[in-house]
Amino acid sequence: MSKSTGEAKVVIVAEDYPDISQLVGDILRGEGYRVVSVSRGGDVLPTVRQYHPAVVLLDLALPDMPGNEVLQQLSSNPETNQIPVIIISAYTERLQRTPQVRAVVNKPFDIDHLLKVVEEAQRPHPRAA
Repeated sequence: MSKSTGEAKVVIVAEDYPDISQLVGDILRGEGYRVVSVSRGGDVLPTVRQYHPAVVLLDLALPDMPGNEVLQQLSSNPETNQIPVIIISAYTERLQRTPQVRAVVNKPFDIDHLLKVVEEAQRPHPRAA
């Protein structure tokens, strides 16, 4: 996990429910990650540009912009199109996959599974090579 790497890797959590955002943030911080949370889809791209995260956790049902639109923004931008995305949502049937989507985690989620996919998403990916 991130604990052994020295400098904390940044994970952006895009989630509109404060309780879920707090829970995911606490879990990731406990593993040594630096967590930046946003609750609106329109805030994801500027936040990704600012922090250059190791991974983005993205809910598909954000209040101002659907997660699929956020994915399109990330995928079409050369600054952000190599950053792995993990979908964490109760509405995964709505997902329009892009090469950045490394995993899909359904709500409610298992904590160990979430940590595993966050770690795996940071490994080199054949499509990113």
